Formats: sequence, C-alpha cells, structure tokens
Amino acid sequence: MNEYGLGTGQGTLSSEPRRPRRWPLIVSIIALSLAAVGLGGAFAYSTYSAQEWRDAAASSDKALTTMTKQRDEQRVQIDDLKSQVTDLRSQLGNVTAEYNTAAGRIRSLSDEKAQTGDEAAYYATLVAMSQNVTEGMDLCIDNLQQLQTYLVNFDSYDSTALINYAREINSGCNQAKADSDALSRKLAG
Repeated sequence: MNEYGLGTGQGTLSSEPRRPRRWPLIVSIIALSLAAVGLGGAFAYSTYSAQEWRDAAASSDKALTTMTKQRDEQRVQIDDLKSQVTDLRSQLGNVTAEYNTAAGRIRSLSDEKAQTGDEAAYYATLVAMSQNVTEGMDLCIDNLQQLQTYLVNFDSYDSTALINYAREINSGCNQAKADSDALSRKLAG
C-alpha cells in the first residue's frame, strides 16, 4: 500500500497524470461555429432584405416623381383650359353684343330700305338675306348658350371634344357675321 492507503497493484490507480478531456472543447468549437454560421446567414439575409427594401423605396420614389410630374402637367393643361373657357365666355359676351347690335341694325336698315325701295325683288332678296342672317345668328347664339352650359362644368367633359365643339360654333358664328356684313353692305347701297 502506498501512503494514502491504496494498493499499488495492477488494478489500482496509475501514477500517470490524466489527460484532459477534449470533447467539451470540440463541442464548444462546433457550437460556436454553428452560431457564427447562423449569425452570418442572418446578416446576409438582413443585408439582402435591406437591399430589397432600398430597391422598393427607389422604385416607389421614381413612380412618385413620375406621378407628380404628370399631375403638374395636368394642372397646366387644366389652367390652359380654364383660360380658354374664360376667353370663350368673353367671346360669347362679345358675339352676343355684336349680334344684338347687328340684329338691331339689320332690322333698322331693313325697315328703312323696305320703306324707300321700289322693287319687290330687291326687298325679297333683302328679306331672304335678313332671314338667313337672323337664322345664322340665332343658331350661333343658341350654340354659344349650349356651350356655356358645358363650360360651367367643363371638367366633366372631354376637353378635346369641347374645344372642337367650340371651334365648330365659332365657324358657324363667323359665317353668320359674314352674312350679316354682306347684308349690311347691300342695305347701305
């Protein structure tokens, strides 16, 4: 027996020092490696996800810029249309005043010529021209009044169709004015 009271036989403890066990170190290294791989994957995923968000934000910003530009262009078009509506209303007022003046003048000249003229054919021509002018002016005024009802709520209508309609009316009114001028010249002698 030795000093500790243990036997020194073969089945006893050896005097060689014990080797440290390495499996906890290996398990720790593996666990840390797996944690590092997991963290790396999470970092890569978050980086990729952040890039997707940046791309989505850039795309949204570009779309917003485009829509803002389109909105601004539409506002300019609406302002132009409002200006045209104001001009058309002014023209309507001017044409109405001209019509009233011309109609009064035509009636006055027709009455004077009818009282002083000798030939029935001349009067018939003047009457026919006067009726043509009156019908043209009446149609012009009716169309302008109809256009005015459209212009009150012009946002509800197709602007191109509305402008084309106004141009047609303007053409008809110009013809009625030309007929009126021709009649005035004929009446003036």
